[in-house]
Amino acid sequence: MLFDPLTQARPLAWGFAGLAAASFALIVLGALVRAHGAGLSCPDWPLCFGEWIPVFDLRVAFEWSHRVLAGSVTLGLAGLTLGIGRKPGWLRALRRPLVVAWALLAVQIALGALTVLLRLVPWSVTAHLLVGTSFCGVLAWTSRDLLELGRDRAPVREQVSSSALVVLALTVLLLFVQITLGGMVSSHAAGLACTSFPTCDGAAIVPTLDGLVGLHVLHRLCAYALFPSYLLLAWLTLRSGRTGPLARWGMRLMLLQIGLGAANVLLMLPVEVTALHSALALAIVLVTGLIVREVVYARAELPSRTPVGGEALEAK
Repeated sequence: MLFDPLTQARPLAWGFAGLAAASFALIVLGALVRAHGAGLSCPDWPLCFGEWIPVFDLRVAFEWSHRVLAGSVTLGLAGLTLGIGRKPGWLRALRRPLVVAWALLAVQIALGALTVLLRLVPWSVTAHLLVGTSFCGVLAWTSRDLLELGRDRAPVREQVSSSALVVLALTVLLLFVQITLGGMVSSHAAGLACTSFPTCDGAAIVPTLDGLVGLHVLHRLCAYALFPSYLLLAWLTLRSGRTGPLARWGMRLMLLQIGLGAANVLLMLPVEVTALHSALALAIVLVTGLIVREVVYARAELPSRTPVGGEALEAK
């Protein structure tokens, strides 16, 4: 057999799940670093004021903790990779996600260094967020694969309709744009370019699309488009066993996220709400990634299942 006994897959799966959780925490901690204006509290890299353990104040503690957690994630991935590498069968099966994870991590480390050395240039801050989010998603995907390998029976997946596939593709695209815009709003300090909600200046929803106000407005408009996209996806997958519940969770999280976005503006960017807004955005990305995973694996089983009228039926 390619794999060891199923019971050996579960500890490895939980290892990747723990690493995904640590990566999730790292991204939220990064949001707290930005919210506290601590991005350059350590002005050099990889040291902090030329030392591995600097003299701390609140801002230095945030930035230094962010670096330490990032190093812990790197060591965790190295440990899991070494454990897999001891078993050639496991290494062959997991080579692709491991290569992707290590490539993303290498880029993320480089972007972290550039973010400090280039003094928080906006493009590096935004790219740092996007790559970190992708890395967390790959870890969660790999963990889910291993959890299923640790079960006695393979999960039964159902096909979704072609309409649902189109809406899912639109949702993924909108979500990518939204995360990018969110990173740009943060890196350009445009969170309070509009100080009212739902209008921007108290009179118009879209007063302009230029400058920082335009960037903030585009972030709102993309959220307004993403929620109905998720709503439609949830409706189209209502009877799709594993995909439907995930889509409904995504819809609920999007609705809550819009509320948090409004609270962020109306309460003038409190740190707690800002961190929760970032955490919820990442949760939406992870849920969307799991939906994509279900659809991809279901289509890999296409010869045995066929979508009919939006519902997945077993082929006779």
